[in-house]
Amino acid sequence: MNSKHHQEIVKTIKSALRFYDEYELNLPLTNFIFQSPLHWNVMTIIALATFDPNYTTSFQHLCESISPKTGSKSSIQSIIEAGIQKGFIKKTPLPNDKRIKSLELTMTAYKDYENWIKADAETFGPLNGVAMKTPK
Repeated sequence: MNSKHHQEIVKTIKSALRFYDEYELNLPLTNFIFQSPLHWNVMTIIALATFDPNYTTSFQHLCESISPKTGSKSSIQSIIEAGIQKGFIKKTPLPNDKRIKSLELTMTAYKDYENWIKADAETFGPLNGVAMKTPK
């Protein structure tokens, strides 16, 4: 393996571990997101719906988008309700069908998510220019 390549990976892994310990575990939003792969999936799809004006999600959409292997409908519902109680998620009726509630991040969660994504990108940024090689 290329020694510069290897050094960049080692540096990035160490940086990611520090970032997780010092930042992600201390931020209530990321602490919630990292509880399980299902939490991560639910919150990532909701974040996409928040940041992309052409994307909308709802409970039904989440259930269709997330593999049943990752989590059941009742588990998805529990995560949504916990996210609402913690102030991370808000429900808003769709203008064209008030029965369906769109899910988005609250303003506080929006800002925390944005800051987390930027910091995370900086953590893994050094690998952008490094060609990835598979060990033999």
